[in-house]
Amino acid sequence: MNQPGAETKAVEAKVAETKARERLEALAASLRRAAKRSVEAETIHRLRVSIRRFSQVLRVFSAGFEHTRRMRRRLRGLMDLCGAVRNCDIAMEVLKAAEAPMDRALLARLKRRRARASRDLAKLLRDGTLRAHMRRWRGWLKTYQGETPRAPLALSPEFLRAGSAAAQAHADYSQMHEFRLMVKKLRYTLEILGCPDRELLLLRGLQDRLGAINDCVTTADLISDMKLAASQQRRMKAALNRLLERRAADFRLHWRANAGRKRRTAA
Repeated sequence: MNQPGAETKAVEAKVAETKARERLEALAASLRRAAKRSVEAETIHRLRVSIRRFSQVLRVFSAGFEHTRRMRRRLRGLMDLCGAVRNCDIAMEVLKAAEAPMDRALLARLKRRRARASRDLAKLLRDGTLRAHMRRWRGWLKTYQGETPRAPLALSPEFLRAGSAAAQAHADYSQMHEFRLMVKKLRYTLEILGCPDRELLLLRGLQDRLGAINDCVTTADLISDMKLAASQQRRMKAALNRLLERRAADFRLHWRANAGRKRRTAA
């Protein structure tokens, strides 16, 4: 007769297999939609989210599934191409929000850059190689053999320290970027392993605000890469910096209102 421990492990393995396959099927569905409508901004965004969620389930359950790194590595090229398209969409949104001096020539250059990236992405999506790999992945995710990790503490002392450091007035944007990655990883992990809704809501709010900051930085890098006239570069950078400061202030306010008190309580 099976021992209770063995029964528990069997149940946990089934949960891991189910969650991994669910995220793989969600990714497959996003790929099918993108293959039909690869030029649509929302389609690209949803595909990127599906890749991140599937990649995170592979990290969470890496101890029990085979070839997790191989699967994640295979998705990097797709993620890079999606990012090239998405960065152009973000740039147009951010420049509008910043009220930057964007003339028709610059808008046309951004659209041409996006069109080139879209063609490269569409070519990969039409290629059946990735779909063939994913059919093999379904087999790899059928059997989970390993310990099931426990959900991490959502607002651990380490997390609260990192957030407080990123929310300091003197913090640079590289600190905010590192904290954004931490928030994103934690959010996707807790969605897999379980977490109270109020904590997920806090993480989503942080991720949205840190993502908005990162969008400004990404747009500034894209504009620098376009080699505009020096005077136009200065005007656009000034407008982006003003928006960046407003978004950073919003993040700091949100942190203090929602998480800073929790750190003081924990201390």
